Amino acid sequence: MEQKLSVIMAADVAGYSRLMEIDEKGTLAALMAHRQELWDVEVAAHHGRIVKLIGDGMLVEFRAVEDAILCAVEIQRGMRGRNAGIRPDRRIEFRIGINIGDILFEDGDVYGDGVNVAARIEGLAKPGGVSVSSSVHDTLGGRLGIRFEDAGEQALKNIGRPVHIYNVFIDTAGSGPAALMAPPSQEVRENPPVKSGRTLLHVSRFANLSGNPDQEYFAAGITQDVVAALSRFSGLNVIVRAPRVEPQHHAAACYSLEGSVRRVGDRVRVNANLTNATGEHIWAEKHDFDVIDVFDVQDELSRSIPAALNVKIEEAERYRVLAEPLKGSSAYDFYLRGRHIEKSLKPNEVRLAKEMFLAAIDADPAYARGYLGLAWLEIRKLKWNERVDMKTTLANAFAWAGKALERSPHDADVHWALGVVHLWRREAERAIGCYERGRELAPNNCDLLAEYCDALGYLGLLAATYAQLGRLEGARRAAAELLKLNPEFSIERYSARAPYRDTTLLARYVEGLRLAGLPA
Repeated sequence: MEQKLSVIMAADVAGYSRLMEIDEKGTLAALMAHRQELWDVEVAAHHGRIVKLIGDGMLVEFRAVEDAILCAVEIQRGMRGRNAGIRPDRRIEFRIGINIGDILFEDGDVYGDGVNVAARIEGLAKPGGVSVSSSVHDTLGGRLGIRFEDAGEQALKNIGRPVHIYNVFIDTAGSGPAALMAPPSQEVRENPPVKSGRTLLHVSRFANLSGNPDQEYFAAGITQDVVAALSRFSGLNVIVRAPRVEPQHHAAACYSLEGSVRRVGDRVRVNANLTNATGEHIWAEKHDFDVIDVFDVQDELSRSIPAALNVKIEEAERYRVLAEPLKGSSAYDFYLRGRHIEKSLKPNEVRLAKEMFLAAIDADPAYARGYLGLAWLEIRKLKWNERVDMKTTLANAFAWAGKALERSPHDADVHWALGVVHLWRREAERAIGCYERGRELAPNNCDLLAEYCDALGYLGLLAATYAQLGRLEGARRAAAELLKLNPEFSIERYSARAPYRDTTLLARYVEGLRLAGLPA
């Protein structure tokens, strides 16, 4: 018997007995077609696994909450299209429930509280709807831009505790990556308005050039992963559209990402291209893989493509904004001008950068990045060792970062800034918590990762220092973290390369590393 914590989806057909009574053969044939042509494709594209078929229903296991939610939304969208033109009393409509919990696998069957709760939640879902437990809702947070209706605590049959339920707004899910699986012939119509301060990025579903329709799931899965990763960058408003459909927004701050996937045997080539509103090519990249594990390929692309795109788009936006007059600028434009001036590394231009950030706040008080820019200006004073009152500067930085957090709690850069403030306030645990939260929200943020890795580079020094002070527990803890990151570390190899002019200092450092328990 195997037990593990999983994301489990339960689904069945609303009014199945009635449909079977009306037309048994037709209902069974339609149900089989829906499973093969829609469910199997979507589940595979979203990294799921059908673990049990139960008459008109099924249980599906997923690796991540995001995958389960997006899969459910796309299945319900797909069913809307498949039911078009069918009499309401003859339509097959699924109800879907999603939960996180322990499940047990034994003899090809699944059991457990997690399964039972998912099945009961599914029973509360509306036909054509998706309902989730609070564990799913809270784990997802604000990612993906999907909205929920709070249905409150519900008493579930044979479940000894009330469960808080949320219903997914299927229509508004189009504002995030959930719009991904729109049929190739139609554009996703639920395009959201462009929020102040967000660059619009149209993403086309990656084209399958393999010459094999069976590889559609692979192209869809890659697109899904890339879009999900892009949605974590707070400055981007991601809209998914079908291939060959022209975007309906023509703002200057508008970009389009297109791509293709060609899979032949165990070789895969993925091309991605970024263009601006005028059709000018901004960036292009080609990836070649030997396919051993499909998930590994998708994971690598979901890291590398969004990371490169975010950098290129922000760079292009800065040049665009600087070429335009100040009059009529948006909050986003003012923010980008401030960032450009701040990065010029000229201390005498800090005042002008501050004016730009204040102008961003004046243009849109709800725009978090204006406050974030002011927080970074305060932090910069400390990093540059300027003659300022440290206590006042940290208080200002904390206040500005706090205002940014109130307006954008899922912005990784905001958590990064708060982490730096806590670091300067010598609040190490809080700083680490902020860095970790930022890394969760934007695992591809190269600037945040660089600073985080820079901090990790001091683990050896920390271990040696603790050891020299006689604090061996802390020394060994730091040494263990160091070996986790670099299992091949050795004192001999380090000392042979360390650029110390004063060898007595190196000898003291090496002795500390030895006392900390690091390998010779």
